[in-house]
Amino acid sequence: MGRCIVSRIDELIAELCPDGVEYKRLGDLGRRNKGTSITAARMKVIGADGGPIRVFAGGQTVADVAEGSVPERDVVRVPSIIVKSRGHVGFAYYERPFTHKAELWSYSIEHPDVDQKYVYYYLLTQVGVLQAIARATSVKLPQLGVGDTDALRIPIPPLAVQREIVRVLDAFAELEAELEAELEARRRQYAHYRDALLTFPEGGGPVGDTR
Repeated sequence: MGRCIVSRIDELIAELCPDGVEYKRLGDLGRRNKGTSITAARMKVIGADGGPIRVFAGGQTVADVAEGSVPERDVVRVPSIIVKSRGHVGFAYYERPFTHKAELWSYSIEHPDVDQKYVYYYLLTQVGVLQAIARATSVKLPQLGVGDTDALRIPIPPLAVQREIVRVLDAFAELEAELEAELEARRRQYAHYRDALLTFPEGGGPVGDTR
């Protein structure tokens, strides 16, 4: 199945761009968002009750906050790609209102010939390269600069190819999520039966006592 999918994409590229695929700088594909000035302690306070605006920090740290909890000028309300630039480099794709700490940044792709989620999937293939760049900057706390991501060259095949790639990868991502949910359910089931099978009523004497 995997080979058939790759062959189909290769056929589309050969048909639609016989002269090769054009590359464009990420920084030229749309708007780079700066984020908001906020501390981890403040995120914890305003995120206590949840809300419709997600605030991203480094790693997996997020807080869902109420409208008005962060300056409106710092809220991004279009689908975007968040750059995790410190420590472990990574990316997040988010479609709801959000902002992020000022040391992070994000891209809102506005180019009419570019599918934003396609760019996100491509960026995931560049994490290793960017992590090496971040380590070269500082071994103690690897750190990317905006220039490192702005300058990234993104292959831009025809929109039909981009959308087909996104369709395929979305399907695999959905399958992965289903498998992870099934695995977690099996783990809980295992823990339940393990505990049930290995819990015994207390007897009147030690094991081996025949009195």
